[in-house]
Amino acid sequence: PEWETLGSPLPDHGSMLRRASRPLSRAASRRRLYATAPPLPEWETLGFNATPTARMIRYNWSAERGWDAGESSPEFTVTIHGLSNVLHYGQGLFEGLKAFHCKDGLVRVFNSHANAARLQSGAERLAMPVVPPELFDEAVDRCIRDNVEYVPPYGYGGAMYLRPFLFGHGEKLGLGAAPHYSFCVIASPVGAYYKGGLEPIDALVVEGFDRAAPRGVGNIKAAGNYAPDVLPSILAKEKGYPVCLYLDAATQTYVEEFSTSNFIGVTAEGTVVTPTSPSILPSCTKGVVLETARRLGMRVEERPVSFDEVGGLKEVAACGTAVVLTPISSVTRGGTVHSYAGFDTIATLYNAITSVQQGEANDALGITRVVAERPHDPPCRDAEAAAA
Repeated sequence: PEWETLGSPLPDHGSMLRRASRPLSRAASRRRLYATAPPLPEWETLGFNATPTARMIRYNWSAERGWDAGESSPEFTVTIHGLSNVLHYGQGLFEGLKAFHCKDGLVRVFNSHANAARLQSGAERLAMPVVPPELFDEAVDRCIRDNVEYVPPYGYGGAMYLRPFLFGHGEKLGLGAAPHYSFCVIASPVGAYYKGGLEPIDALVVEGFDRAAPRGVGNIKAAGNYAPDVLPSILAKEKGYPVCLYLDAATQTYVEEFSTSNFIGVTAEGTVVTPTSPSILPSCTKGVVLETARRLGMRVEERPVSFDEVGGLKEVAACGTAVVLTPISSVTRGGTVHSYAGFDTIATLYNAITSVQQGEANDALGITRVVAERPHDPPCRDAEAAAA
């Protein structure tokens, strides 16, 4: 396919930001969208599901030209050759991050530099062209601005979830570098994962399946890492466990991570611990959690964590982009159940981070970036707080 003919060239960033900054009524926002754009969702009913938006951002790479200038398109269908690397050899990576409509009316993206660095690491490991950090941020910012009406308004607890992905395509029969690569970003508004506050869940240790092999690709966000977890997750849910916990593949004695989240524990002494291993995916959110804990005066340990320690922990949580922190009420392995009565430390960390995401607290770590301005319309639920 001729990628250059898809969509239309984007305006310069300055004009986009000026346009996004104009006060818009809800009706005007709808008129501003392209005629084919889907309607804005009902903010109160949003869950963590795919919700259509107006535009997708796509950049294309070839050996002759490198990365092109990128396009914004209302077409979300990707057409590739049937012999593309991503379909046969799994040469694909993805990321996940969020943008928030904040208390002051500005739209900020959260911790994007960490996602850009992780995507770069993955591209190097899978022999794909690196997406430079400035191009990553440009693509993310374009996607937010082109879909700014779909960012859930401040006060509803929602966010714009952003899914960057990189894949190899083009006619290629043997294993090797793909002739073409594409880097895309899709946005979807999502609601608050916890409608009524933090809700603990039960975890099941996976027996008979491994998440990642030693010296494999568990430490990058390769698309192929997630398909093997579909079956164990289905089996766990049939037993009443919403999430799986994996141990190290070599010895089955050390904690690795949950299906799609990193492991966080709190000892009886209040130390925040998280396991280290070459096959654990470094969570971008976990880095924020650990640095926040340090700033709050908590002791932090990053080290191998034996499963024998799990029963002695005071609190356990799963850490990831979707929810920041999910308290774990129990961890079951075979006939043994380790239960956790509370999650005060986890709640403290969760509240501290989500306050920064919503623009309600100072960004002491410097991990948010203003992308657009969108005055409160409809007015946020906590109008007095927003005006304060």
